[in-house]
Amino acid sequence: MKEKSFNLPDLNVRYGSQMGANMNYAIVLAGGKGQRFGNGKISKQFIELTGVPMIVYSLRIAEKNKNIDEVCIVAAEAEEDNISRWIKEYGISKVKYFARPGKERQQSVFNGLQEIPAKGRDTVMIMTAVCPFVSQKTIDKHYEMIQTYDATITVVKATDAITFSNDGKRVSRTLQKRKLYLQQGPQVFRYGILLMGHKVYMEDEEYRKMDVTEDSELVLNMGVECYMIMGDRFCIKVTYPEDLAIAEALHPLFLQQEEKYTDTRGEI
Repeated sequence: MKEKSFNLPDLNVRYGSQMGANMNYAIVLAGGKGQRFGNGKISKQFIELTGVPMIVYSLRIAEKNKNIDEVCIVAAEAEEDNISRWIKEYGISKVKYFARPGKERQQSVFNGLQEIPAKGRDTVMIMTAVCPFVSQKTIDKHYEMIQTYDATITVVKATDAITFSNDGKRVSRTLQKRKLYLQQGPQVFRYGILLMGHKVYMEDEEYRKMDVTEDSELVLNMGVECYMIMGDRFCIKVTYPEDLAIAEALHPLFLQQEEKYTDTRGEI
């Protein structure tokens, strides 16, 4: 794709001025089929982790964080009844909207953006239901830095050597790990910026040929600066069956970390 120039006007001018405080929305992606997980009966985001449906972890995290106002869940219509039952069972009050997933992640996020009643300077956090251990500290850092930047992503330092290959068979290049970071969830954006990134991508036939898997790539391609928030090693993505066993083992350690952070903030 040829390099393009984007004019990014003030969000209040482009999307209308806002009265009062900004709203902070969270979109929880729960529409995947989990083909790599190898379980055809139930999608991995609904499998139980320590006796709790995995999606509930993300909903509890959003519920607990004081920065997040409302939540939209992107899930198949067939799953909505179960999810609604879990929302009641686990005392989740912030879920206000449901959206349907698309064929690809980008479409699912866009559908969520269309469902929430956000304005330009509001923020939207993109979460995934298969990352059950997102720390409150990480989320708080995002909301601190989104006051300065229009886009923030979570990363951890790469600890292994990473090899790049054009054909999946031969080494094209071995990358320097000291300059590499692994992207985690969540990501936070100004709503107007992220919505614009998705619309630009969807309206450009040449651009759509690119395999875009992260929202940060959409806004970076518009020239928007993204700030990196350092996450932690607890925030694993449950992709394969062995990841579930790892998550089970990490769970008590993650709870200890969260309790310590709660204590440092003086919360009850």
